[in-house]
Amino acid sequence: MKRLLLILLISLLICPIFAQGLGYALSGGGARGFAHIGILKVLEEEDLRPDYIAGTSLGAVVGALYSLGYNAVEIENLVIDLDWSILSAENLPRNDLYIGQKRWTPVGSLEFELEEGFKPIIPSSVMRVNGINLKLFEIFSLAAQEQDFDCFPIPFRAVATNIETGEARHFSKGSLMQAVRASISVPSILIPFKIGDDTYIDGGISQNLPIEALQEMGADFIIGSKVNSSLKSVDELKSIVDILDQTINIGMTRNLTENIDFCDLLLEPDLGDISSTEFKNIKEIIAIGEAYARKNIDMIRHAVSEYHSTASSKEIRQLQMIDKYHISRIQVINNESISPAKVREYLGLQLDKEYSVADIIAASKRLWNSDYFHVVYPELISADEGSYLLNIHVQEKKNRRMVLSNSYNEQDKLTVSLILMSNNELFKNSKFLLQLGVGGRNELNVDYVKNFGELWGVYYRIFAYVNEKLLNVYNEDYIKTESVKSLEYGGTAGLGLFTKHHAIMELFLYSSDTGLYHDISENYLLPQHFIVTGVGLKAYHESIDDFVFPKRGLRSIGKLNFARATSVSDYIYSSFRGSADAYIPLTKNISTHLGVSLGTYLDSVNSDQFDPYPIGGIDGFRGYSRYAISSPHYLISTLSLSTNVHSKLFIDIGAQALKKGSDHLFNGNMFDEYCYFAGIGFRSDYLPLRAYIAFNDNKKINTMFSIGYDFDVFEFSRK
Repeated sequence: MKRLLLILLISLLICPIFAQGLGYALSGGGARGFAHIGILKVLEEEDLRPDYIAGTSLGAVVGALYSLGYNAVEIENLVIDLDWSILSAENLPRNDLYIGQKRWTPVGSLEFELEEGFKPIIPSSVMRVNGINLKLFEIFSLAAQEQDFDCFPIPFRAVATNIETGEARHFSKGSLMQAVRASISVPSILIPFKIGDDTYIDGGISQNLPIEALQEMGADFIIGSKVNSSLKSVDELKSIVDILDQTINIGMTRNLTENIDFCDLLLEPDLGDISSTEFKNIKEIIAIGEAYARKNIDMIRHAVSEYHSTASSKEIRQLQMIDKYHISRIQVINNESISPAKVREYLGLQLDKEYSVADIIAASKRLWNSDYFHVVYPELISADEGSYLLNIHVQEKKNRRMVLSNSYNEQDKLTVSLILMSNNELFKNSKFLLQLGVGGRNELNVDYVKNFGELWGVYYRIFAYVNEKLLNVYNEDYIKTESVKSLEYGGTAGLGLFTKHHAIMELFLYSSDTGLYHDISENYLLPQHFIVTGVGLKAYHESIDDFVFPKRGLRSIGKLNFARATSVSDYIYSSFRGSADAYIPLTKNISTHLGVSLGTYLDSVNSDQFDPYPIGGIDGFRGYSRYAISSPHYLISTLSLSTNVHSKLFIDIGAQALKKGSDHLFNGNMFDEYCYFAGIGFRSDYLPLRAYIAFNDNKKINTMFSIGYDFDVFEFSRK
């Protein structure tokens, strides 16, 4: 009996040494989770340092940073400096695409991948946010040198939910970036995150306040920080976002109720109506958490005073920063049809070289910009002494995709297009596009391109089309008097050269057959039917940051056509048409646009008898509607200022000068007439909007607008 009492006494003395510690449990709650930072700032001022920390969702982001040795002020500065709009952007920036991908204009954003049988695949989430993957790699790259979370300055756990079993997983080792990314995967908002053979969603579904994880680590005094929103009443559920948020919160509330009694001190700041998506109000949310902790400082002091923790005076060390990582091996994870060799070619990284985190992120973006992948992110794993294994995790896009695109303008009215795209199916490094459009423009376009080379090389193209469009006829006062229907079909076959970023050049043969239902104007007569066959040369360069609302970069296109054989062509002519636009940023939100557009039938004799260029409209001379004016020779010069008054709102003001003629271009005055314009644009991934009002020399007012991706997808493919 005495021996048993002695063993019990020794156990009581020894156990606190090995099973005692202060733990912080940080809940999920979306943007509301930034309130944790304010609370941590006050706890630090009280000289409190945890022995353990665990986090769920955004609480995992804050907790992981804290576990690596960052203090609360450093975390605050980091999250405030992040551009959350860029992190959540779904579309690749236009200027990041390779020039070979710019052979087609944007086709719209309502896109579906297709499985076998051409069945659309419904996306598993609203956003894939690869930008977040890369940012998490950057801020947690410090942890690459240590795969065991217990060896961090503060031992850490991240909680995620296995989507198949519904069970919570407490990540204790491996990639810290992956653990955190799994934990923040809000169902239906962020794509579920795969690690190994398992797939995970937000940890809040199974364990929103990770008290159990802290208990397993050895914490015997737990401070919980709870920031998730409360359940809403039926009257407050007004949108699909509200319903989704409520659905998630039901599960969170249930598991919170089951575990909250094990929390020794619960801190719950009143965040009111602040939404889990309000990432623009980070400073305000942090301030609310800090104000709450200061207001309740006496309660915090009283609760902690009853607990004697070695953490109260604990010094937190930081992992040593590494400027560059020596890469001894590169491994591609989860690729299916795209070879590791192609992946490494896009990455541009070499073995046994040293690279910074910025270098590795830049390489990952080069791979992502290939448009072959939904997801691309790197993982560094400490290998031999001083060297690292670089894992490149990818999720490939399906080879087949379908895009629905709606556009509307004052000239063509509503046009609905269905575009089917296929990559690498007929041949390796090939692209096939089929477009069917109905409405204001009825058209069928088929384009096939086969590349020989990844980032640069040669290619051949086969393009066929048929279209029917309505051309309006205007009198001398530019009043519409009648309409003309044009039915055209034909095709081109070309051989071209493309570089990585700079230019595309193509030599091509073309033939077209055009029929007109009615005379196109009162001033000249076109035949009811004519065939044109010839040869041409075209070139293209583009480095603009956005196709619809560019603020910086260059764009130029030129096409030189020759129809010289009477045996295959009803008309003998030579023509050139091209444009060049420069967008120069003057300040962060203001850019100037310098543009010139030129078209001419080089054969001056009878050039006015062949199909003259329509030169008005929103993308031409804005003083006239699209088909209100035409000429076989024209020169349009543009000077404008554009300001980005909001992230999605643009205002454009400027002037244009027009030179036109029936014989040749450079005769008489430098310019025949001018117009002044003002426009407004709204950026939307699905239906961008542009609207202009212009005043020409004749004191006529012309208004025009365009909704959707109102561009010719195959502008470069055509003759």
